[in-house]
Amino acid sequence: MSYVDRDLRPIIEIGCGKGYITQFLNPDLCIEIDESFIKYLKEYNLIIADARKLPIIRGQIVSSLPYQITYDFFKEIVKLNEIYRLVLILQKDFVDKLFNEPTYISFLLNFHFIINIKDVIPPTFFKPIPKVYSVISIFNRVRKYDKRVDEVISCVSRYRNKTLRRVSQLCGLNSNNDLKVREFKPWQVLELLSSMGLNYV
Repeated sequence: MSYVDRDLRPIIEIGCGKGYITQFLNPDLCIEIDESFIKYLKEYNLIIADARKLPIIRGQIVSSLPYQITYDFFKEIVKLNEIYRLVLILQKDFVDKLFNEPTYISFLLNFHFIINIKDVIPPTFFKPIPKVYSVISIFNRVRKYDKRVDEVISCVSRYRNKTLRRVSQLCGLNSNNDLKVREFKPWQVLELLSSMGLNYV
């Protein structure tokens, strides 16, 4: 786990499983939902918990997230301002959407984090072998959670085929811009917000 910042503590591993990564990472805290793995994790500070309802408020998270909980996980993690860094193994198609598809979660994550893609991992690296590729992704927080931004993005992303002028009317904002929401890439979220009178740095 060369991408983990060893100086940024506590290091929290989510989904420790049988401890394959844990033994090299040696995290300060290990979070696992499946009690059948307790016998493999006795040497670590283990908490039995759901990653969608984290019992933590700060630190650096390392995890290989199950695809089915990714959306709910990120909706919660953006609200934890003292989670500064995440080193995650994610499905490649999900990460591709974070850069290319103007969705609620894509805009939200690009507002709060700088996202960097590292290694692509082929299916053969996992057992059982999945049908998809994965990528190591690093999320570095650049902004604290902003409820107003969350509400605006939630509203705007429902009208991707409408112009900002029309969307602003529907979402209680103001814009004279005739570009459509879908014309903005997720990493252009600041430009999108600025076009509707909301300026952030």
